Amino acid sequence: MIGILIAVLVAALVYIVLIALTGSQILALVAAIIVLVVGIPTHGFGIGGRFGGARAGGPRSGGRMR
Repeated sequence: MIGILIAVLVAALVYIVLIALTGSQILALVAAIIVLVVGIPTHGFGIGGRFGGARAGGPRSGGRMR
C-alpha cells in the first residue's frame, strides 16, 4: 500500500515538473503513466520482485518446479 502511495506521489511530482518545464500536457501525462507502471510493485504476478529477484522454484533459482 505504501509503495502505491509513493508511486502516485512521484508520478504527480513528475507531471507537475514536466508541465512547468515543457508546457506539454501530453508529454507530462505519458511520463506520469510510465512512472506509475514502473513504480507500483507487482505483488506476485510472476514478473519478478521490485529489485529484480526471480520467483522461488523458477529456472533461475536452480530449484525444482513444483
